[in-house]
Amino acid sequence: MPKVTVYITTHNYGHYVEKAIQTVLQQTMDDWELIVIDDGSTDNTGEMLGRYRTHPKVQIVEQENKGLNVTNNIALRLAAGKYIMRLDADDYLDENILLVLSNVLDTKPDVGLVYPDYYLVDEEDHVLEIVRRKKIGEEVGLLDLPAHGACTMIRKENLLEIGGYYEDFNRQDGYDLWIKFIQHYNPYNVNIPLFYYRQHEGSLTKDQGKLLETRRQIIRQFVEQNDISPMKVLGVVPVVAAPAVKIGAPFVDMAGKPLISYTLDEVVKAKLLERVVVSSGSQEVLAHAGKYPEITAHLRPEELTKSTSPIEKTLMSILDSLEKEDGYVPDAVCVCYINHPFRRAEHIDKAIDTMRIFNVDSVLSIQEELSFCYHHRRNGLEPINGGRKRNFRLEREAILKENGAIYLTRTDVIRSEKFLGEKIGHITMLPEESLKISSEFEFWVAEKIASERRA
Repeated sequence: MPKVTVYITTHNYGHYVEKAIQTVLQQTMDDWELIVIDDGSTDNTGEMLGRYRTHPKVQIVEQENKGLNVTNNIALRLAAGKYIMRLDADDYLDENILLVLSNVLDTKPDVGLVYPDYYLVDEEDHVLEIVRRKKIGEEVGLLDLPAHGACTMIRKENLLEIGGYYEDFNRQDGYDLWIKFIQHYNPYNVNIPLFYYRQHEGSLTKDQGKLLETRRQIIRQFVEQNDISPMKVLGVVPVVAAPAVKIGAPFVDMAGKPLISYTLDEVVKAKLLERVVVSSGSQEVLAHAGKYPEITAHLRPEELTKSTSPIEKTLMSILDSLEKEDGYVPDAVCVCYINHPFRRAEHIDKAIDTMRIFNVDSVLSIQEELSFCYHHRRNGLEPINGGRKRNFRLEREAILKENGAIYLTRTDVIRSEKFLGEKIGHITMLPEESLKISSEFEFWVAEKIASERRA
């Protein structure tokens, strides 16, 4: 019985898969087996794999196309190793990865999963970046950033105990495994780059929109299938009738529809919002909100009608009113401003599920800022967070930009006159979904997008 099972799933990756196989054969540790599953390839994969059919440590499996997650579970059933690791067919390994990761599991019985840093490479194997992950327990405590789906070594018995992989989703990056795993077992990581993660036109992560949508579905299914306490969440849409930026006024026409309606149409569709309140000092706004049977109108006290009024005081006014009138006390409040017309109901539900899974005080919607950012200091521009080399990316230095579309906070935090708690989770939104109308240009872009979607 080998200590480690490495498995490769390949579908039309004949151009890359031989290199992946060779980097397993060249490992400095030799207590392993390799399973290669050809998942219905129609290119030269079968011919290339034929070279390894007689290798004593390699098992070749051919099947009709079943997709990644079904194939992951097939590999799990075939694996004889104590530990198991997936290697994607277009990636490849450092020669020491099995030695290092298996040693962690050998010497740390409380750890069930271990993953390394990695190199990002292009189609020609040129190193683009070295990606260094935060050290669990030292640099990060909230485990809402998953391990890489591949090249993560797991105790097979632990993986079996959590039921293997979800088979409902054909596009994911290991997020389903991660959120199931961390509920029961400890993860660990080593800050040594030990595999090469290839970026090319066919890469799964290139299609960010579909990946984020699949994560949302995974989170929803996880909550539905597990005993996670439900939450009463109040949706609040604060509306200033005459904002400082006039183009963001509630009844500005955008592609044939009032700006305010883009937000109201979505908040009433959010399945996890128990109630929705529109708060404003404008009777016209409240009358418009009254067209939605699901929405409660809240007349904001005059002293809170200015755009500079603290949102915490408005929220407390709403909470006081609801508790006094009908005894309603929510567990959390989700604030949605109207100048984000492309926030969807699904984003709101995802934020609430995220709060439930990770038990955080607040959840923000964010965009990851991938550009180099600077402070202006005494000697001019200084890179934020101490800077980094252009080919060296540290997870700790990633800039996650609040986009303002969703603010979800527990009621007890708001009652302490804070808008955000200490433990903050996040959901990621695409740039077009994150668009905030705060200028004529942004309104022009938003109207173009809205017009094309309605066409």
